[in-house]
Amino acid sequence: MQPLQIKHHSAALAAWLNWLTPGLGLYYLGRTTAARWCLLLTLLPGFAWLLLPRHFPQSGLILLSAGLLSLLVLLIITLVSWHRARDEGPVVMPTTPHWYGYLLFWISFVLLIAIWLALLVVKTGVMPLQVSGNQMSGSIKKYDWVLLERQPSAALIGRGDVIWFIHPETGESVLQRVVGLPGERVAVHQGGLFINGEWQSEPYLDAMRNKTRIPEGAVASRVPENRFFVLADNRDNSRDSRFWGTLPTAQIAGKVLFHLDRQRLNWRELLSFVTGHSLGE
Repeated sequence: MQPLQIKHHSAALAAWLNWLTPGLGLYYLGRTTAARWCLLLTLLPGFAWLLLPRHFPQSGLILLSAGLLSLLVLLIITLVSWHRARDEGPVVMPTTPHWYGYLLFWISFVLLIAIWLALLVVKTGVMPLQVSGNQMSGSIKKYDWVLLERQPSAALIGRGDVIWFIHPETGESVLQRVVGLPGERVAVHQGGLFINGEWQSEPYLDAMRNKTRIPEGAVASRVPENRFFVLADNRDNSRDSRFWGTLPTAQIAGKVLFHLDRQRLNWRELLSFVTGHSLGE
């Protein structure tokens, strides 16, 4: 016969366990079935959002609302766990704690989150990427994170967009910026960019990384159809269309939708990206 002991549950621990895994506080109190339902209810709004059509209007705003609803459910679960642990008296429990039960509950939560993220990538065509090189230093630093739209339509790629492709010389996946569109005349002269004879302002460049006048590569060329002229932002230490020519549309694997700076998070830009609405200063 398994020995028993009198146990007093901690209200604070019951509350905080829910922030480790939704419902884990109720599992700690012995409400196993309620804990499982709470876990599912917390994740339900996110999975329900996946059922919307891919280009559903205001999809980003609905996703934000789903996240806030999940947060509200989690807060309610936390309060319920705290009150139940505080109000109940001593409980007779087995002396041997079932630690593996907590572990399995947490693993279930992690697996559900992984499944949701995988379905999110499939549904939206958006994937996260950590930048591995310095070609875009000055605007996008090494080890920063970006969100990419996979296989973007060429019609939706414009001047100034940062794209992801396989470098034709090194075979590595790189980020560079589109500066020349099909049919345009591009010239790179003394560090300046000219499109159809007009000088282009490039506020995204860091002057400290573009002081050396390296060989210009393609001094003047017309961009063929179904191709783009791309330049890196860190032009003193990169090889781009100045050296190997224009990039075929078919080789573009992704387009940067959002840049997440690892040193600071711009919440205004993040909310603007999620909701699809520009938020003024």
